[in-house]
Amino acid sequence: MTYAYTEANENLDIETPLVTKAQVLLVSGDEIDDMSDDEATSFINTAHVLLVTILDGYSLPNLMLVEIEKYLAAHYATLAYPSIQRDRLSVMASTIVSKIGLGLQNTRYGQGAISLDPTGRLQEISDGEIAKTVKLTSLGNGVAYDW
Repeated sequence: MTYAYTEANENLDIETPLVTKAQVLLVSGDEIDDMSDDEATSFINTAHVLLVTILDGYSLPNLMLVEIEKYLAAHYATLAYPSIQRDRLSVMASTIVSKIGLGLQNTRYGQGAISLDPTGRLQEISDGEIAKTVKLTSLGNGVAYDW
């Protein structure tokens, strides 16, 4: 099945996330269970804004969007709470491993969100393929600048 964007298919409210902290914790297990409710809300809001901005309008089933949002929220939470790869008690040392520049591929939850997205848009974002355009208009001289 091919998913094509149409404005008429947009139906998500940017102010109302689709998931809760409890749902995100079901996906992530105990990996991020130390996060506060405020932090969880922040990660969920970030995931929801990305979901609405990138995938709303592609006629994806709501259940699919909920699953993608859970994995995106877990991705952002995991970035804030990197896992310890090695822990030694004898010298009280911990090793935290984190990679930079991998986009959604950086965590297994981001990879999960990509695998759930049949449009391929999340993969494009992760790969840096979606063009970003910024347009600024000066109120002083009315000149528009495009970058």
